[in-house]
Amino acid sequence: MTQDGAWVLAEAFDRAAPSYDAMVALSPGYHAQLRTAAQTLVDEVPAGQQEARILDLGCGSGASTAALLAAWPQGRPLRLTGVDASAGMVAQAREKQWPAEVDWRVADAAAYLRELPDQSVSGVLAAYLLRNVAERDELLAQISRVLVPGGVLVLHDYSVAGSLRARAVWAAVCHGVIIPLAAIKRSDVPLHRYLYASVRDFDSIGGVCARMQQAGLTEVRHRSYPGWQNHVVHTAVGHAPA
Repeated sequence: MTQDGAWVLAEAFDRAAPSYDAMVALSPGYHAQLRTAAQTLVDEVPAGQQEARILDLGCGSGASTAALLAAWPQGRPLRLTGVDASAGMVAQAREKQWPAEVDWRVADAAAYLRELPDQSVSGVLAAYLLRNVAERDELLAQISRVLVPGGVLVLHDYSVAGSLRARAVWAAVCHGVIIPLAAIKRSDVPLHRYLYASVRDFDSIGGVCARMQQAGLTEVRHRSYPGWQNHVVHTAVGHAPA
């Protein structure tokens, strides 16, 4: 997908933005899994910095941003920036109440990162972002560049390519529940069809980890979650070399 294509996708998320929170609330484990991913990042951010700078790339309507804030230790200085290509999603996020240390940017993630200095970011959370990016290696390379030594990247996303069972489960859930429910609720059915195809065609979790390592990240590992989402939803972690 070209950059222009990415912004077409952003416009689809603009249309879905008013109902997005209600839609994801129907997904079992969605918020609990985001909290797990956010806690992983907070636990592994390098200590000793005067103020940790954290990026929430693909922040959407702010659910992942809220998860990061909830996990962050009280009293530890923080600057937290939510970045998303969808102006509508960022508008939904801005309507909620946030402390002063949170700010927002409407921008393509890779383009935003290119403007940042080397080794200027303590940690990056990217939830449900990487599969929506055409230049995945470029995005990971930019993240690796801006992370401080020992800085942490946490990726959280669907990935089913490595498991026949997971592929079958994903197809059944999308065609049997998600897409029909979108039609009933008069939601954006093409966006939900895109969701199905984007996950179906995305890298295996092993492929994601390999991309992270090729970008220069170390200590790369991943985990999945119990229930029907086992081998469907994953959290991957990597660090900039110390």
